[in-house]
Amino acid sequence: MDGRYLVLLYGFIPLFETRSSMKGILVFALFIITAGNCVGQNATPNPGFENWTQVGNYFNPDGWNNLNSQTAILGVLTCSRVTAASDVHTGSYAVRLTTRSVFGITANGITSTATLITTPPYGVTGGIPYALRPDSITGWYKYTPASPSDSGFFQFVLQGSAGDTIGYVKLCTPNTTVSTYTRFSAPITYFSTATPTNSYWILSSSDGANPVVNSALFVDDLALVFNPTSSLNTPESSDVFSVHPNPVTNSITVQSQPSSLICVFDYAGKLVANTGAQSEQTELDVSGLSSGLYVVSITEANGVIKKGRFVKQ
Repeated sequence: MDGRYLVLLYGFIPLFETRSSMKGILVFALFIITAGNCVGQNATPNPGFENWTQVGNYFNPDGWNNLNSQTAILGVLTCSRVTAASDVHTGSYAVRLTTRSVFGITANGITSTATLITTPPYGVTGGIPYALRPDSITGWYKYTPASPSDSGFFQFVLQGSAGDTIGYVKLCTPNTTVSTYTRFSAPITYFSTATPTNSYWILSSSDGANPVVNSALFVDDLALVFNPTSSLNTPESSDVFSVHPNPVTNSITVQSQPSSLICVFDYAGKLVANTGAQSEQTELDVSGLSSGLYVVSITEANGVIKKGRFVKQ
């Protein structure tokens, strides 16, 4: 997985996360974030960003932490409430995250249900107590990169009692303008059969080592998806494999043992494609499928079932 994140302020210092730590958000060392952790069993508080609390002359989204309390005194907001009809997907409000310059230092717009750590070792801490295993994340977004080198991202993490990573997903936006609200979806990859104890979201207007000032990400109507077909929503019952490419437009390549049965299901549990593997690599044409999230199931000759997921664009 890609564990590299932005340095928000005070230089660019990349961190690489592991499945056990999942720490990689670097936030500026000049200021200390003091916002408290979110609590409760809802892993996505305020998912439509309809609830905001006024702090002085700006608003913060309820249930989400950001950098405003430290940058607003400088006249800079990286997280803001939007009300224009063209900037809202549903309801009255949405959130806008904007990469800004603060005294010549680049700070990406970021909001998270975890607490941002601004002293070494940089990263995030806390989050929301949560014990479920959703299948995927979804939401709606618009994006305007200030440069083709920039993109935003959405991330969701499930952790265990020891701080180990049980489930993880990170989806980057295109590095081109998305001017109207567009739905995103991405499957959560599970690395453990354990029950999660904690979760957090991270949304950011920039990704990578070179954030670009004025890149803007609008987000609304986040959700966690639970697959209604239980047999497809239990990665703990099988090995999880990768499907390439992912997301996909025309065809996917699946690695399996020869003579395996390869099936593709949509997220209503309907079989939409199947074939027998003739070699260790099988190419499947998925160009005719509707956009969305799909499950690939491989049944090997010895009866072992493996599952993977892909997003059809």
